Amino acid sequence: MMTNAQTLWDPATLSAPMAMQHAEKETLTLDRASGPVVVDVWPARAANGSAPILLIHGWGGSGSYWEDTARRLSETTKVIVPDLPGTGRSQPVKSAQNMFDQVDTLKFIVEELGLEKVQIVGHSMGAAMTLLLAVQIPERVERLVLTSMCFFMTQKQAEVYNSIMKFVRLMMRVRFKQMVDIPGLSYMMAVRYFYKVPNEPELLRQGFLDYLTLDFETAAACAKNAIDPRIEAAGAAVQAPTLLIACRQDQVMPVENVNYTVSVIPNCELRWMEQCGHLPMVEKADEYMEILNNFLQI
Repeated sequence: MMTNAQTLWDPATLSAPMAMQHAEKETLTLDRASGPVVVDVWPARAANGSAPILLIHGWGGSGSYWEDTARRLSETTKVIVPDLPGTGRSQPVKSAQNMFDQVDTLKFIVEELGLEKVQIVGHSMGAAMTLLLAVQIPERVERLVLTSMCFFMTQKQAEVYNSIMKFVRLMMRVRFKQMVDIPGLSYMMAVRYFYKVPNEPELLRQGFLDYLTLDFETAAACAKNAIDPRIEAAGAAVQAPTLLIACRQDQVMPVENVNYTVSVIPNCELRWMEQCGHLPMVEKADEYMEILNNFLQI
């Protein structure tokens, strides 16, 4: 096995194109008792000393839809993008991972990568995990961004959510990977998540494939935790400056709860995005990045 010094002076390395010598990102596989955890680490291309940024994906997806955001943010700041256990490349899992198990894994990632300070951007259920993680490691967290997330205000809303998820779980039983190649199906599945579905077939295909390959028991366990009161309690206990980005045409979360959510979280700012659905980092990437640039320390 070659040492780092030998690798540095290896003729093949010296003659390799610069693009190959300086990979855009490094992909790590971390070992956990529950199974492998795959993490993309995007080094800062022109580091300015700001705290690394952890991007946490939501239910039904993987870290793949953060790709463009990570690339842009890594111009000046290290960016960490995991596939949570039971999603994307972080499979198989040995047992179902609920939302609190996922938060334990996120804490493990922060500690394993030696992130003394971190800024966290979470999306949808990943934003709920962001709050739960932040109250576990308050001394490490500099800033939080919650995207497309709000708290439930009434028991009736929780019951409606549970009814929807029962139907979703039933539909998940009839998934098969080859569905991704059925013409038009990726588009149909995307309609609920966008105000205007992007004309990017490969992006839609990847999103649908992420859903089709989710570990069923993990997905069900996480969905069941979504109405857990500990999420709102964590929001009320957050110490770091926080930004909530809400999209006016979001069909996934109840937008009427946004102002209540902001009122619960101390020191929380609110930014609305208009004519945008549940995935603003995809649908309106430039506007979303401008908001992040104005809030995060990058």
